This record gives sequence, C-alpha cells and structure tokens, in this order.
Amino acid sequence: MSRKIEAISENNAKILRQLEKGVAVSGHTSTSSPSNDKYAAALREPGNLLEPRTEPLIPADAQEGGTLRRYMGSTPKGYNWLTENGADVAELQTYVHNAFANRDPVDPDKWISELAYKIEVSDDNLVYTIHLREGVYWQTPNVDFSDSKYEWLKKERELTAEDAVFFFEMIQNPQVQAGSIKNYFEDMDKAEVIDRYTFKVTWKKKVYQSQDMTLGGYPLPKWLFTKNDDGTDIPEATLGTQFNNHWSARFPIGTGPYKISAIETDKRIALERNDNYWGPKPPIKTVEYQIIKDPNTAYLKLTSGRDLDLTSLPEPVYQQDVVDGGPNSPFKTGKLKYDVVTRPVYYYLGWNADKPIFSDARVRTAMTHALDREGIIKHTLSGLGKVLTGPFLPDHPGNNPAVKAYEYDLDKAAALLKEAGWEDTDGNGILDKVIDGKKTEFRFTILAYNKPTTRSYLSVYKEALRKIGVNMTPSYLDWSLMQKKMDEREFDAFTGGWGLSWTTDPYQLWHSSQADMVKGSNRVGFRNKEADKIIETLRETFDTQERIKLLQDFHMIMHKEQPYTFFYQLDTAFAWQPRMQNMVFQKLRPQDLSLPWWIDQDMQ
Repeated sequence: MSRKIEAISENNAKILRQLEKGVAVSGHTSTSSPSNDKYAAALREPGNLLEPRTEPLIPADAQEGGTLRRYMGSTPKGYNWLTENGADVAELQTYVHNAFANRDPVDPDKWISELAYKIEVSDDNLVYTIHLREGVYWQTPNVDFSDSKYEWLKKERELTAEDAVFFFEMIQNPQVQAGSIKNYFEDMDKAEVIDRYTFKVTWKKKVYQSQDMTLGGYPLPKWLFTKNDDGTDIPEATLGTQFNNHWSARFPIGTGPYKISAIETDKRIALERNDNYWGPKPPIKTVEYQIIKDPNTAYLKLTSGRDLDLTSLPEPVYQQDVVDGGPNSPFKTGKLKYDVVTRPVYYYLGWNADKPIFSDARVRTAMTHALDREGIIKHTLSGLGKVLTGPFLPDHPGNNPAVKAYEYDLDKAAALLKEAGWEDTDGNGILDKVIDGKKTEFRFTILAYNKPTTRSYLSVYKEALRKIGVNMTPSYLDWSLMQKKMDEREFDAFTGGWGLSWTTDPYQLWHSSQADMVKGSNRVGFRNKEADKIIETLRETFDTQERIKLLQDFHMIMHKEQPYTFFYQLDTAFAWQPRMQNMVFQKLRPQDLSLPWWIDQDMQ
C-alpha cells in the first residue's frame, strides 16, 4: 500500500513539474487559461475526430538546455514545404511547422490535436469543419533586416483560417508544381474560410484518403506568399508560378517548436527553440544539423565526443564495433550508446521504362535476378535490412503470399535477356539489339547517392551484370543534384528510397497519370491499365478485407512488371552520446525526431 501511495505522489510531482515547465499532460494543455480549458474540453466532445495524446510528449524529469548536434548527408535542394519532395526537408518541417492534426506517435490509428483543437465531419463524410487554436503566431523570416525593404516583415502575424485555406488553394492551383501531392486532392471540391479561426474543406465524393489529406494538411502564410520581398503584391494571375520559386523559401518559417536560425550550404543548418511556441516546448534549446557527406566521417566525429551527439552507423562500422566489437568497443565501454530501429522505409533500383532499353518487363526482371539481394544485405549491409518482393513492407497485409522473391540467378537473368532479343552478336562481351533500326549495346548509367554503402553494393552488382554482357556505369551524385535529375527524368536508372505513410495509397507512385506529372513521383514511367483500375478502386473501398484483396492483386502485378527492383526494408543503427536522454524512436517518420529527448547537463 505504501509503495502505491509513493508512486501516486511521485506521479503527481511529475505532473506538477510538467505544468511548471509548460508542457502538455495527456492531451491537455498545461496552463489553466480559458482558451486551454476550451481546447482540452473539446477533445471530449462527441463528434470531434481528435483524441487526447496517449502519452505526454515530454517527460516530466527532462532537463532544459543544450545543443543537439546531428548529421545530415547533404544540403536540401530547397525549403518550400509544398513543392519539395525530399525526406530531408520533410524532417526539417516537423521541427519548424505544425499540421492541423497528427497521428499519435504511440497509437498512430488516433488523430491528436496540433493547430486544430476540433475537427468535425458531416454524416456523408464530405465536409470537414476545422477549428484552429487562437493566439498561434508565425515565425519571422530570418532575413537581413539591415535592408529596409524587409521592414514590413517585422509585424507580428497570427495564424488564421486564411492561411489554412491558402494551403489548399495552392495545391489546386495548376501553376504550382507540387506533383508529389496533388493527386491526393483530385477529388477535393473547395476550401473556404468560415471565420477568423474556422474553415471548411469539401470533397466531391467520399474517398479513402480524404481524412488523411484534410487533417494532415498544414497552413501556408498567405500574407507572405502573396507578396514580393519588398511587401508589394504579386499579381493573382502569376501567384502559382511565383509560388514555385518564391523568395521566402530561402527563409522558411512555420508555427512550430523550432525556428531556422542559419542555413549554410554544405556546412550546417541551425535551429533555435521557438520560445513563443504555442505548445509544449522541447527541452533541447538548439539543434544543429552538420552537413557531412561521408557517414564514416560523421562516426569519427561522434566518437571524438566533441562534434556530434547523434548519427546513424555505417553498416561496416555496425558490424565491426557493435556485432563483432571487443571489450574496447565504444559500445562496450559505455562511451557510446546505440539502438537498431526498423523504419517504414524501403530502397530500390528504379528502371526508366520510357527508355527503350528498360521498356520490356523481361529485361527489368532480369535486372532483379542479377542482384544478389540476400548476399548484399548479409555482407554489405551487415544484416540491417530485409528483402522485399514489392512495394509493401514485409509485415504489411497487402503482401500477396503467392509472390515469391526472385532469387539471385545469373543464368535466369541471361535467359530472360535472350528471350527479350539481347545477344552478343559481335563477340565483344556486350549484349546488343537492334532498336528503331539501330544496333544498340546494353550499356546504361545508374544515378546513385554518393555514400560508401551504395558504392559497395553497386560494385558487386556491376560485376554480376558484366558476367551476363551488361555494362552498368554508376554516376555518384549528391542528393540535391540527384533529385533534380530525377525530377527532370534525366536517367536510365537510379537508386532510390521511399518513406511510407501509416495508410496505403499507391496512387502517387504508381498510377499512370503520375508518370507525366511535373515533379511527380512515378519517375520510372510505370503505366498499367489493370494497376490503374485497382488503384482507383482502392480510393473508394473502405472494407478492410476488400482492400487487402485489392492490394494483394496489385502486389502480383508489380511482381510481374518489376518497375523497380525492390531491394530491402531499412533497419538503421542509431548511435549517440550517453548524455542524450529519453532516446525514444517513434513509429512514424521521422523516427528520430528529437522533441522528447533531453541532454543531461551534468555530462556536458
């Protein structure tokens, strides 16, 4: 009995400490102002799609202060939250901005409050009414205020429903190049302001993704994107065009817990805690991304104890210092800590089906047979991955049990290439074929992210392809340049990766319509009428078992067509300094979001 009382007392003490620090407790805001009481009460109202957070975001015993120095492989290509499609800029957005609502990090089937405190939907699931918090303010762009033309930016700006509706307007604007996301809103009718803090989103018909797209949206500062840098108006006729390359994207802002204080290309990106933040303030005051192209260099900086606090381990290092590490390994001496995290991310080789050389499914299947995926995962990736057979992760119900992974078999690869008309007719060791009346040798270039692991497995692959008369030339690029070439479809093949959402909608990556979309995600030009029909049916199918059947049929088509060589699901070994505390990794991306973490100041 006494232990129970002690536990209750300790719990109460923790809650009191949280309240003193201004953090949220189980979905309730920490202060007792009338507005916060209103927001907490709203979560208990019938019809509100939002629920209380399962666990407090920030632990009660967290210490404030310190700088988290972490690793980023390259400078992002751009910072426009809507038009950029990279995981790096999406990660920064989670620090700097807020969505209307988020999935609960512990129970992702639940939606929890962010900028919206109440969201209702009509009985026919067509009209969403979103109520925004009051007193949320936009950050100030980090411009050079010694230039008088920026004087107009000093004014404090409150988030309003106009900013929320502007997000939907830009998506629907045909001039805006948001190719990766537009498809999700094809069935949306309109968004409209109701009052200063309330807006409605109306859909033309009930579709599976409408709730995710409505609740997971985020506002854009209309007061900023409709202006030139001197504060004059941008003509409405060119608003979308200018949005794509708006001057303010160099100074990205949001309403979130951190604000960007410095961007130094190829050097660092610094974030400072937003002390005017409306929500629970993260314990760590500054986060600094160091741009380090070589992950081995990042590891050396981590082990030095002076330059980095967190990085992912290169696979050979994981094998050497963790799996095989002796008593002097930094992970055995306590100098460093680590955890292996399975991530909702997969890697693949993409084949450009719009190029004659990869237009034949037999050729693409041969490419898969020539890649020793099991061997590469075991020996090059140190076991940090699982072989994929399609676009779903290994434990996803959409995996068709009848699909078996193509084994590594160069004889089968050679036979498929011969069946597709490729032969070495002149004995020079390279296969050739007459295409459009011209003798064409089987040579291609593959764009690849410039890191040691990629170099390593592509060297293995290049040698395997050489044995069957195929000449592959890797072109190693920084991520930003590689993204540009992929967006512009300047490739034969590339090494790529996708981070997956909680719900499944294959439209963005695989519907034929996305193959011709500017900055669209169907970069490999996959077009298949049967797959299109399944994808479209999925958007209007809500029965779980029917959805699984459709997804499994889709999986079989992808297996036969091999638009990608589906490679592996990623396991990442994160390593950090022992002074980092509460190192929890959430189920959703980015899994290494540091908001709940804190730094032990006594171990600095």
